Amino acid sequence: MISLNLVLAGLRLGLKNRQVGEKWVSDDCSYLYKGLLVKNGVLMIIHIYAKVSV
Repeated sequence: MISLNLVLAGLRLGLKNRQVGEKWVSDDCSYLYKGLLVKNGVLMIIHIYAKVSV
């Protein structure tokens, strides 16, 4: 159940981003959510943040 909550939190973070032109910018900050990683049957959310110069 904890894994599901982490997935949902990550998806919400990813959905906050909206596409403007060819760049993804966040509504709340200038970071991008990059992805999820599945390892040893446990779903872990990995946030790789990249500064976006707007």
